[in-house]
Amino acid sequence: MQVNLILGLILFLGLIAKNNSLIISGIVLLAVRLLKADQVLNIIDNYSVKIGIILIMLGVLTPLATGDLKLEGITENILNPVAILALVMGIAVTQFTREGLWLMENKPTVTINLVSGVILGVAFFKGVPSGPLIASGITAVIYKLISLFL
Repeated sequence: MQVNLILGLILFLGLIAKNNSLIISGIVLLAVRLLKADQVLNIIDNYSVKIGIILIMLGVLTPLATGDLKLEGITENILNPVAILALVMGIAVTQFTREGLWLMENKPTVTINLVSGVILGVAFFKGVPSGPLIASGITAVIYKLISLFL
């Protein structure tokens, strides 16, 4: 019952913020819970992050496949300082994500705070909810660094 209230709150925050991601997530999870479809929850739990990563990669790579992103433009700008920074940050984010998965598996109690932070960021600061893994990864890196000194 308490979980349903939290999911209802997430749905409400999504409606206030006019954020479709929160609205859809709240509706789907609340409906699955109310229908007592635990197998569906298990599937969502086991595969949604992987499917989400695939969908993000498809979205990012589609302009290349459609021809909207020209290879000439990529090669011309490869030594541009912003392009180099983007390359470095792309590598860094993959490492943060790896650390984030580690943190969520080894310290699952922080997950609710990470998710709450993402929800608040989306609902009140017009953020984009693509960052729970990255937020978890940054948290993991800072946590490991602090652990080295304590």
